[in-house]
Amino acid sequence: MLKRKAESILLCSALVASMLAGCGSNAATQTSEAGENKTTAEAANDGREVVEVTAVLQLNPEISLENNPILQKIEEDTGVRLIIEAPPLNNFWDRVKILVGTGDMPDFFAYGADTYATQWAEEGLLADVTDLIKDYPNLSTNISKEQYGDTKLLGDDRIFGVPRPNSYDKAGFLINKKWLEAVGMDAPRTVEEFVEVCRAFTTQDPDGNGKADTYGVSFGAQQNSMDSGIWHMNNDFLSTAYNIAAWHHGMPDADGSFKLRPLKSEYYDYVTLLRDMYAEGIVDREFITHKSEEHTEAFAQGRVGIVGTSGKNYTTTVLERYGLNIDDYEYCAPLALDDSHDPVYVMPPSNWMAYFINADSEHIDAVLKVLDWANSEEGFVAMQLGLQGIHYNSYDIETRTIDRTEEQTKAVNKVTSNMFAFANAYQNQEALMGGSTPEIIEKWQKETEAADQVTTECYTPFVKVVDKIAIEFPDDVQGLNSLEVRYVTGEVQLDELKNFIDTDYQPKTAEIAQEFADFMAENPVRFEK
Repeated sequence: MLKRKAESILLCSALVASMLAGCGSNAATQTSEAGENKTTAEAANDGREVVEVTAVLQLNPEISLENNPILQKIEEDTGVRLIIEAPPLNNFWDRVKILVGTGDMPDFFAYGADTYATQWAEEGLLADVTDLIKDYPNLSTNISKEQYGDTKLLGDDRIFGVPRPNSYDKAGFLINKKWLEAVGMDAPRTVEEFVEVCRAFTTQDPDGNGKADTYGVSFGAQQNSMDSGIWHMNNDFLSTAYNIAAWHHGMPDADGSFKLRPLKSEYYDYVTLLRDMYAEGIVDREFITHKSEEHTEAFAQGRVGIVGTSGKNYTTTVLERYGLNIDDYEYCAPLALDDSHDPVYVMPPSNWMAYFINADSEHIDAVLKVLDWANSEEGFVAMQLGLQGIHYNSYDIETRTIDRTEEQTKAVNKVTSNMFAFANAYQNQEALMGGSTPEIIEKWQKETEAADQVTTECYTPFVKVVDKIAIEFPDDVQGLNSLEVRYVTGEVQLDELKNFIDTDYQPKTAEIAQEFADFMAENPVRFEK
């Protein structure tokens, strides 16, 4: 059962992972083990049996799982002891695919609701939780029907995973204000201005160290996904100017129609822009090898001056996380194609990955119990902010404001984070809106309100039908991915990319493209400003 249609894809992923395991890691794999003299059936404090559940999760490298108070809190409240494997971020996706491909799946794991997940559902590897969710009230009240649409992987009403609920994302960018001052420029509003700023950041020594060691921008990428390395949601601040959102296919084309990404009217303009910037050397060329958060790290280290980010949480996930001086950076709205266009936020129902349960697990209910607890107010606060009295003094969930010291902030970053938490929104809002201090919150409010005033919001449904392309035509998807990257790096010419799309990709995907257009006609997008 484990080696059916996915065998060739998974084998390829395993080979890639084995080759990169020693060179792409940013931390050693972490595991949490059961404590000494503890057994699966050992009684908890209240006399309940403790159930051990295995999980593979994506965690910040600074988090320590040993004697972790959040894991202890989960065990105390639910009677479930989590035995966690946390692979290095750079190899997380490959590690999950290897475990699924070899049959060594944990009880549950975090992963994106992508084409791999769809294929695993088709093969019967993922538990169908449709009829179980009703028994866990927080999984219904804190996760909407629209959000569950992300894990209806097979195009019907069956649910194959529990989404990690998020608040609406808004893809803008952060820019280094000190660098802008050094080169005498303003933050860019259009694509042309963006290129000019990137050129200045690369050639005019904006950090003043006398070395040619800076670049204008670094992009996000996931070379180990079924999608190509030039697509990432952190690049939407640029690609939406061309009516393309990396992973949100519901963004209409310039004429209002709905087309597959490589068939959109401005697709070639966008990939050619990347090619030109790559050739000129004004973009961090290493982005084509990125697999996780390398682009954000490059920005925090002062190697690039612009990076795409989420407008809802850039203060916590970038500025506070990396200890940056908030006065040196500014959040900006996504770019417009030119002065005659508005910037656009693409906003589908928001999740950050999902949790998939092994169909053969003996602990499906235990997993759902933990996820239900994490979507309660108590569990949400604990996994996002830690424990009161230790990691913060007080917290007001109505205003999403917190009182904590710098020492408490450092302490909580070692035990939990929004990457660890099983829910990133409670009642559609994140735990901290704008940051952890009044100064940071004021900055966030000012910058995001300014961006909102000039940006059109495009609300779209989840679009799962497009995922069928990678399942039915995996070789063609990989062929397109390879050609896109090689075109950007200058290894192939535009004619070769066009010929492949026109003679191979477009004819084979025609029926799915029509299904996509029909789905969008029944589920129209909504624009607001």
